[in-house]
Amino acid sequence: MIIVDRYRRLEARVRRTTAVPLMVRLGLLVASVTALLVALPLPFLDLRACGVLVVVALLPAVRPDSALPTVVSVAAIGLYLVATAGYGERITIWRVLALACLLYAVHSLASLAACLPYDAEVRTEAVTGWVIRLLGVLLGSAAVLVLALAAVGRLTLGGYAAFSIGGLVAAVGATWLLARISR
Repeated sequence: MIIVDRYRRLEARVRRTTAVPLMVRLGLLVASVTALLVALPLPFLDLRACGVLVVVALLPAVRPDSALPTVVSVAAIGLYLVATAGYGERITIWRVLALACLLYAVHSLASLAACLPYDAEVRTEAVTGWVIRLLGVLLGSAAVLVLALAAVGRLTLGGYAAFSIGGLVAAVGATWLLARISR
């Protein structure tokens, strides 16, 4: 009887599901699958691996309020490290940038999906605003990354240390500013 009760609860939840929370979770699924595919080493790219990646990426879409989005992010980073360090694939700016943007999208969409119950009636303008801000952050970050890489390419080894320390100072400053604003 326990299995029948679980099935009935699942069926009731599916019937109550509204379009906007479903679309957010679908966006989360697409971002997760794409991040895992970008990170996947090329020798592993086959139908079986893609099926496993879809199943792994489906988990945070079903439970965005758990640690599963973090599991997808760690898996993508691990796959990328295996591809570059283990299989000697070249580190390219497009792949690093795509992976960083997709992992941020997974994080952001999981946060939004965790706040939206399956049966919530949400105006599309609220989600559209969220997605526009997400795209703005991604485009701004990409521009800063490209400019920083262009600047680092012109500097000596000491420049790398300066940019690393500068990035650390910027991250601490942003954290302090956000903490101060939230109070």
